[in-house]
Amino acid sequence: MKSLRPKITALLLTFASTIAIAEQPWIIDPHTHFKGREQIALENQTVKREPQNTLGHVVVPEDYRELADRLGIQSTLVVEAVDQDQPQFNDWLLDQAQSDLVCGYVARGDLASDDFQTHYQRYKQTGYLNGYRFRFDELAGYLDNATARKNLATLQTDGMVVDLLIEPSHADDVAELAAAFPRLKIVINHCFRATMVDGKVSEQWTQAVASCAKFENVFMKISSIVNFAGTKPFVETAPSDLKTYLPVLEPCFAAFGEDRVIFATNWGVSTHFGSVDDVVRIVKEFLASKGDSALKKGMRDNAIRVYGINTQHLR
Repeated sequence: MKSLRPKITALLLTFASTIAIAEQPWIIDPHTHFKGREQIALENQTVKREPQNTLGHVVVPEDYRELADRLGIQSTLVVEAVDQDQPQFNDWLLDQAQSDLVCGYVARGDLASDDFQTHYQRYKQTGYLNGYRFRFDELAGYLDNATARKNLATLQTDGMVVDLLIEPSHADDVAELAAAFPRLKIVINHCFRATMVDGKVSEQWTQAVASCAKFENVFMKISSIVNFAGTKPFVETAPSDLKTYLPVLEPCFAAFGEDRVIFATNWGVSTHFGSVDDVVRIVKEFLASKGDSALKKGMRDNAIRVYGINTQHLR
């Protein structure tokens, strides 16, 4: 009987852990956008947005708290939504890490700039910098720039993540980056900004997913999925059933597997198309269909591991 005690203890611990996950905020959301008053004022001089567009609103961590508590989200890693040449807005966002809701930040910066390292070292000292995000054709320009490649090598050495806001047409750039920097963690945002037409994705999208998944240092962020249905923002509400999104979710999971998919909400941009509650529920339902391991990794563990989130920063 004595020999059974360790096994019984292990089973009880596992059961307790499962209950804790079910009852406590346990999800990590590694893609939200916050903005301060000065940034909004500057952008309003040149950008005209729909009144409902959250990218034109002042958004701070406390605006996220009720949502996080309701949906079981423990903490969020904030992703840049700032101008390339305005480092003070990175500073403002890093200041928001004083909130217990914020566990890290993916910043904005110009890899080809002579002062990139100055700002990078300053941001890194805060302890809340987890990487940088680059957009669309920027990546191709950086791959052709000696200064940018040197800075990419620094990010690789320091374990930083490169988030990419890109489309399927940029798949070759991802492959070149992944091959040149095999230890650099590369995260494709929003499933390559997938868009379905009559419930189908394009062949170019399918090929882009498959080709990038061949590189073990490339990861897929399953984020803002209600954007994929092809509905008009602010006018139509995207479908809220899992079946609608399987043409995107199934190929991504099949290509990247449970260790390289990362859930995120893309709040508040996702609210332009539908409910953030649906975003969380649909992805949880999909990952749960792949097993308990896929659910826990996709909704939590992969984000912590890939982004190098300091667990002491989790509330």
